Amino acid sequence: MDKKEFRYQLKLTKLNELKFLSHLDWQNLILKSLRRTGVAFALTEGFNKVPKISFSPALPIFIESECELVNFVTLSPLDNDFIEKFHNSTSKNLKILNIMELPDDGRRMPSLDTMMQWARYKASLPPGNVVNKTLGILNFEDLRYTVEKCLSSNDLFIEKKTKKGITKQINYRNSIKDAKIIGGNFEFILKTGQNSDLPAFRADEFLKYLACAAKKDDLIFDIKRLSFFDENMTEIK
Repeated sequence: MDKKEFRYQLKLTKLNELKFLSHLDWQNLILKSLRRTGVAFALTEGFNKVPKISFSPALPIFIESECELVNFVTLSPLDNDFIEKFHNSTSKNLKILNIMELPDDGRRMPSLDTMMQWARYKASLPPGNVVNKTLGILNFEDLRYTVEKCLSSNDLFIEKKTKKGITKQINYRNSIKDAKIIGGNFEFILKTGQNSDLPAFRADEFLKYLACAAKKDDLIFDIKRLSFFDENMTEIK
């Protein structure tokens, strides 16, 4: 008889010093933090059994997040004090914003990397940054022309190297869903995840492209991922 399983989804923050973690280090941190709470993970089948767990699309280093999702499967319900145990076992900049139990329809739980197709970001220019003062860039209003020109174009080619070392020109224009300047900040929605013909577009690479186009190559940005959307642009809570 199959063991009953329980499916959960966590929405987490990745703030401050955690932005320096690689995606692999982030995954290890989450696994260790969950294990310290006493979670009884359900394991995959096969010779090398691993916990049934799925993570949001990889976040490049130097980028913070308020919406990292983790889906995992357990063999028993979570304790009533699970959130307290989790927060006591990990960094103060890794907080649970939301937790919900997912329905078990008997099928394999889909990967978050395929469910999430778009992500919303916010970028700002660090206050008092010496480089930005030298360049005369005080907020994104100074980059408005470059942003509007980018969005009105049919193409946005960036040179990339494949794993085989072959250089290719990739058009990322359709990987930008929206971009707008709000006050001194810049918010934009980019393609992420897998399972699509559109290439995923990293937030730091998009901003680097804009900075180079504006001839401000040395600009430094604070970037934060705010939310995810599925292929129909429905926000994933």
